[in-house]
Amino acid sequence: MTQENLSLRHRRLIVAIALSGSFLSVLTQFLLITAFPKIMAEFEINASEVQWLTIGYMLALAILIPMTAYLIDKFKTRTLMMGAMILFSLGTLLGLFAPSFEMLLAGRIIQGMGSGMMMPLMQTLLFLVYPREKRGYAMGLAGLVINVAPAIGPPISGVILNYFEWRSLFLLTLPIAAVILLMIYLFMRNVTQQRETKIDILSILLSTIGFGGILYGFNAIGSAGVSGTSLVISISVGVLSLGIFTLRQLRLKTPILELRVLKLPLFALVAVISILSFSLLISIETILPMYVQNAQQLSAFLGGIVVAPGALTLALMSLFAGTLFDKYGGKNIAIIGFILLSISTISYHFVLELDTSLIIASILFMVAMAGVAMINMPIMTAGINALPDALVAHGTAIINTARQFGGSIGLTFIISFITTEAAGAGTTDAVNFLSGVKTAFFVAFLFAITGLLLSLFLKREK
Repeated sequence: MTQENLSLRHRRLIVAIALSGSFLSVLTQFLLITAFPKIMAEFEINASEVQWLTIGYMLALAILIPMTAYLIDKFKTRTLMMGAMILFSLGTLLGLFAPSFEMLLAGRIIQGMGSGMMMPLMQTLLFLVYPREKRGYAMGLAGLVINVAPAIGPPISGVILNYFEWRSLFLLTLPIAAVILLMIYLFMRNVTQQRETKIDILSILLSTIGFGGILYGFNAIGSAGVSGTSLVISISVGVLSLGIFTLRQLRLKTPILELRVLKLPLFALVAVISILSFSLLISIETILPMYVQNAQQLSAFLGGIVVAPGALTLALMSLFAGTLFDKYGGKNIAIIGFILLSISTISYHFVLELDTSLIIASILFMVAMAGVAMINMPIMTAGINALPDALVAHGTAIINTARQFGGSIGLTFIISFITTEAAGAGTTDAVNFLSGVKTAFFVAFLFAITGLLLSLFLKREK
């Protein structure tokens, strides 16, 4: 059954199911952030090591997302979405009963594999179901998933952790995943066109080594027991593997990722801006609850509550930004978005102290989230609209790969300044941790300024 055979009501139901599955996937990616201090204490690990619960999840995304264009061409929508949700549920179950940090990390990686299939499929579905002139609105809906879920994860987990242990976060998501899986089985229909295609195992191996090597190298910076030689080798092997992967995709008749779309200047620019924007989103989202708990020595509940108003701001602004894109295009609102991010990050650098009011921290987070909402989905829509419908699946896969991989590097790079500053006295030393947080926010400010300058080169089109 194709999308032409579906009633308007059934299309909306399909969109709702896809959005729900993707929302849960992204929510889970950030749900554990507030629980990091408790996980660090239980498994006796440091801030850099616990960060692998986020990095491992994102690494799985970065590996699976390039494959989604092939998977969408090969399998029907219902089959692919059920497979993604089953993987996600298995990872959640493993995390719930994990007896060690290694098992917990394995569960997160399996969750990430399911999410890596779900996210590009949802975006491709929205682009195919909605006409071109309504894609800004459609991406506003996607923005509620990609932007809002990361922001409400810490508040939700903060409230839960105030009464229960961190494993309850997995227990919360498991029944929701089961309900979504049932809805997929009952109501999902095929809305994508299957084509003759094949998978290139060597390409998958190269991308896995490439992404894994680079992410490990950046995440290990500042970690105890990791030599500079190991870092150089890891990053070098990763870069070499990604280079060979890129050349192979350009030569294959049927690549798993159609990198030729990057020859379009607008699309390539959008990919870079998306990396900067997503790096800022997850970095600020990660740093702020850690600052509240480790620097101000306050509870996980307050660490989650401080970002709650920003979550509401992001939800409202995501839909508003989508409507603005349909009317005015992406350039102006992206510039405004990066200005807001620049103001908030540099303000964090100068304002945050051990006794800074949580109200001030929360207001600055609202400003940052308003900026993120005005960048992420409008920018992505501008890039995808420049492609023909036949390349939409590859376009969404490439931008999501760039966002997750680049965002992972940006996050590990920014967080490394906190780890380095706190290494002398441990992460419980409030003064050292605060110093690292302030440095990290200044680096985030440089990211925002770079994004602002790049946004000036966007075309002014509706």
